[in-house]
Amino acid sequence: MPAGLGPKMGWHRLQYGPTCDAIIAVSDFIRDLLVRSGIPAAKITVIRDGIEIPAQLPDARVSALSRVKWGLDPEAFVVGHVGAFTPEKGQDVLLEAFLRFTPPASRRARLLLAGDGPERRSPRVSGLLTKAGDSVRWVGWIEDLAPFFAALDLYAMPSRAEGLGSSALLAMAHGLPVVASRVGGLPEVVEEGRTGWLVPPDSPGALADALADAASHPQRLRQFGEQARERAAGFSSDIMIGQTESVYLRLTQAESG
Repeated sequence: MPAGLGPKMGWHRLQYGPTCDAIIAVSDFIRDLLVRSGIPAAKITVIRDGIEIPAQLPDARVSALSRVKWGLDPEAFVVGHVGAFTPEKGQDVLLEAFLRFTPPASRRARLLLAGDGPERRSPRVSGLLTKAGDSVRWVGWIEDLAPFFAALDLYAMPSRAEGLGSSALLAMAHGLPVVASRVGGLPEVVEEGRTGWLVPPDSPGALADALADAASHPQRLRQFGEQARERAAGFSSDIMIGQTESVYLRLTQAESG
């Protein structure tokens, strides 16, 4: 059981058990948590978060312009992450891993961070950002993520806890391989050795090793990105909407019957 979830188990049973005819869980991980809390498995349907799949990927010109926008070297190996700066998202783990890893001699490494939150100004994250200097770009909240993803070679998801991992799915839909923590629903999203890498949570060393592996094998990185986009198509918003409608239809038919 993930740390911090134990006290919530009884609350899940009281909140959802007698009051709901059906429950939608965003991942197998969440479904299993609910079952362990005492919710009947027959009440639970897993419907994973849906994402918009871009019709096409940006060309080299768009990617180059995106890098110029944030002052990134065209030849740099660029890792990115977007999310609220909260403890469970693990930006501190990513920053420490980035400081540890050494890219191939022919390439500089850069880290592009988007988002904001209380941890952004914590002593630990602030200290790591200061130590990283201009090798890390923090760009705050971004409305349109397409140019952000276009600037990246690799997406990182260093979470300590995660129901599913929608931002990893978005990155995959934009043709990016992902390195993610092996927590929550992330292993249901990222296929190790096919669309990216899975590493233990709270392990900067393991994450640094995965970053180094990704940076050292550009051809495999491109292949993982292509396969990531193919996998993301199975999480489209259209699929999610259709599955959700089916649940409501089943419930209404049961009532009328």
